[in-house]
Amino acid sequence: MNLAKHLSDTIAAISTPRGKAALAIIRVSGSDTFEIIKNIVSPPLHSQTVFNKLYRATFHDNGQLLDDGMFCLFKAPKSYTGEDMAELYCHGNDFIVSQVLEVLLKHCRLADKGEFTYRAFLNKKIDLTQAEAIGNLLNADTKNAQNIALSQLQGRLYQKIKALLDRITDLRILFELAIDFSEDEVPEYRPELILKKIDDILNDLKSLIDTGHEGIIINEGIKVCLTGAPNVGKSSIFNALLQTERAIITDIPGTTRDYLEESICLDGNKIRLFDTAGIQETDDTIEKIGIERSKKLLDEADFVLYISDPSIDENVEKYILNSLPVEKVIKVLNKADLLNNCRERIYPFRSKCRERIYPFRIIPDDFILCSTIQNDGLNLLKQSLLSLFKNIDTELESGIISNARQLACVKNSFTSLTKAKEAFLKELGIDFIAFDIQQSSNALEEIIGKITPEDVLTKIFEDFCIGK
Repeated sequence: MNLAKHLSDTIAAISTPRGKAALAIIRVSGSDTFEIIKNIVSPPLHSQTVFNKLYRATFHDNGQLLDDGMFCLFKAPKSYTGEDMAELYCHGNDFIVSQVLEVLLKHCRLADKGEFTYRAFLNKKIDLTQAEAIGNLLNADTKNAQNIALSQLQGRLYQKIKALLDRITDLRILFELAIDFSEDEVPEYRPELILKKIDDILNDLKSLIDTGHEGIIINEGIKVCLTGAPNVGKSSIFNALLQTERAIITDIPGTTRDYLEESICLDGNKIRLFDTAGIQETDDTIEKIGIERSKKLLDEADFVLYISDPSIDENVEKYILNSLPVEKVIKVLNKADLLNNCRERIYPFRSKCRERIYPFRIIPDDFILCSTIQNDGLNLLKQSLLSLFKNIDTELESGIISNARQLACVKNSFTSLTKAKEAFLKELGIDFIAFDIQQSSNALEEIIGKITPEDVLTKIFEDFCIGK
C-alpha cells in the first residue's frame, strides 16, 4: 500500500463496524464527492443545500430505492480530511450498507486503511502525533491510555516538541551565524552560555525519554510472566486474576505446553499476563519447545511472577530462581491453604526474623501467600501488581510520548545533540557542531511529521481500520 499515490482520487468506505446496529456511516472524500452524492440521494442537492447540516434523504441506484436515511456535506477545508466530504447515515444492516457502498464505488474507489486520516494529515488538519493519537484512542482499553491519547489529540505533545525545536533552531542559527561572521561579531556566542543552552535542551530531552518509557507502559501495558515448576498452580493464579477459566487446569504436570496471553485492568492500568509452561527437565519434544518459548518471554517481560507451592523441593526452587532476573521477580506461594498445619520458628536476631515451616520446606517471608481454592491472598497480589506503576509519573497534562517510534526519535535527537556538545568542547569546528544540531532537529521533526519518510507514514496509517 502506498498512500501517497492517487491522492486526487475520490474515496469511500464504511466507517462503522459490521453487524446489525441502529445506524451505519459511510464516508466519502475528494473533489468529486458532491457530484457523486447528487446522483444517489433524493431529494436531489441544489444550490441552497447547506453544509454541515443533516438532511433526511433516500438513497437510490438508478431509481431503485436502497434505504431511507440521512446525509451531511462538508465543504473543504472545513472537514475531517480537509477535502470536500460527505457522510451517509444508513440503517445498520450489512446487506443494505453494502448496496449503498457499491453504488458509490461505481464513481470512486474504496479507501485504503487510514486514508481519511492520512489526507487530514497531508492537508494539515492534524500533525503526526495527533494522527497517532487517533489510532491510540481507537485501541485504548484503560483510562490512562485514553487520557494519553486525548492529551496528544489536543496537541500537547506537539506543543512540547515544537518548543524544543524552536530552542534547537535558535542554537543552530547561533552557530551558523558564527560560520558567516567571526565569533566576536555574534553577541551570544559565549562558551558558557552555549553550554547552558545545550544542557537545558538535553535535560528536557532526557525527561521526555524517561516519561516516554512510562507512556509506552501505560499505552501497551506492563508485561508480567507467570513462571515456576509444573503443577504449582500457575494457571490457577492466571485464571483467578482474570476471573475466568481461560487456562486448562489439571493435576497432570506440564498441562500448559505453550504460553497464554490475556490482559487485565487494575485501577486504570493495563497488565498483560502470560501463563507459561512449567520449567523442568523433560524429554517431551513439544514441552521442550514450550519451555524455550517461556524462557524467551521471561527475558522480554517487565516483571515475573514466580509461583511456588509448599511441596516444591528447595533445590528445584533455587534452580529456577537462579535463572530469573532478581530485580524483576515477585514471589508467590500458591496453595497456602496447605500451611494450616505449619508452625513458626522465630529468630530474634535475624533480619528475616520469622519463617513458616511446612513439613517439606521453610517458607521465607518474601513470598505473597495465595490460595485460589480459598480465594485468599489475591487482593494482596493485585496490590503488589499495582505497585509496579507507583513510580510512573504520567505528566498527562503536559503531553508524553506513547509509542516506540516517537521514543526512538527523541533518543536520536538526544544522541545528536550530545555529539554537538562533545564537538563544541573539543573545538572540532563550527561546521561539525551545526551538522549535529541539525540532525538533532531532524529527529524531532520526524515525530510531528515534518520530514517523516514515506515508508514510516505508510506503516503508521496501515494500522488504522478502513474508513478512519
